[in-house]
Amino acid sequence: MYPFEYYIPTKIVFGEGTVKRTGEIASGFGKKAMLVSYDEDLIKRIGFYDKAMEPLKAAGIEVFPLFGVKSNPDVSLVREGIKICKEQKPDVVIALGGGSVMDTAKGIAVGACYDGDVWDFPTGKAEIKDALPIMTIVTIPATSSEMNPTSVLNNDEIRRKDGFVSPLMFPKVSILDPELTYTLPMKQTAISAADIVSHLMEGYINHKVEWAPMQDRYAQGMIRTIMDSMDRLQKDLLDKEARAMFMWTATFAWNGFYVCGLGAFDQIIHIVGHSFSAFYDVPHGSAMSVSIPAVMKFHLDERIEKFSGFAKEVFGIEGDVSKETAQKGIDALVDWFKKIDVPVTFAEANMPTDELDAMTDDILETAERWGTTSYTKDMIMDILKLAI
Repeated sequence: MYPFEYYIPTKIVFGEGTVKRTGEIASGFGKKAMLVSYDEDLIKRIGFYDKAMEPLKAAGIEVFPLFGVKSNPDVSLVREGIKICKEQKPDVVIALGGGSVMDTAKGIAVGACYDGDVWDFPTGKAEIKDALPIMTIVTIPATSSEMNPTSVLNNDEIRRKDGFVSPLMFPKVSILDPELTYTLPMKQTAISAADIVSHLMEGYINHKVEWAPMQDRYAQGMIRTIMDSMDRLQKDLLDKEARAMFMWTATFAWNGFYVCGLGAFDQIIHIVGHSFSAFYDVPHGSAMSVSIPAVMKFHLDERIEKFSGFAKEVFGIEGDVSKETAQKGIDALVDWFKKIDVPVTFAEANMPTDELDAMTDDILETAERWGTTSYTKDMIMDILKLAI
């Protein structure tokens, strides 16, 4: 194992009904808050807004709402939120939503303490020095953003999706109330499941540590947990135990825990998938369900042992360590994605294939920024063709 440091300062408040503690918790930061969320009519119709606002009002907190976050959050709304923050000076930024809302809130929290443009952070032009306190109320469990220091934003003007990391972006408190997920439609639940699996697959199939039973088995077990949860939810969308397990698994899929000791590894699943979202506004989970099989097919010959283990431990496929067993594991994953009705090809994700060259360049730019230098343009093109 490689040396590592592990630190998560986020307090988790988990359980049905915990959204009622929003006001109590937020008042610990002050009396003014910015609340960031999706389309205003949507969250009011579903009831999320009232569930969060009522305890905030009861605690005497003045709230400045910012609506309009999309599934792929654009930096333009972050800039709008930063402007409001600099004018109104809230004591805390509260995200009410899933990963896109949380990432937007994080961008606002750091941008409000910076004189330049927030896009300077993902491009590396500036270092994050300060941030407003961040609090999250999760309504779509998928990205682990409620317990990690990462924000990923789109820049629609230049068709780029990029991320940035800082310990200052760890949420101070995250409320995980499974009740807020009970109205989540199956389509969005399935997309979230694919997103969670992508986080568990990223370190698991891409690390190069020869013997990592703890990390590998953790990833295998968590993937199976999401699959088991989806089995129950496909039978009963209001299965409370499945919703709670799904939410908790999502939080620990990409908060840095299971990859401790694995050292640096390529994050090619997300590097490719980010370009899918940047070019065609594909939901993040759907982009991942297309990129995962393509990446696995590309690396099949060199990772037969890893993929054979995946086939055996995740899907219970019998057989020795062989290319055939490894391929069966990939096929089983594709079949599962199809079972939950998420895309596995360009066509199924409604993505055209007439910009592969430009997309390849975009992927290579992201790879370079993320320290992934083992892929050439031809290699990336081959991965994309395997997704067609």
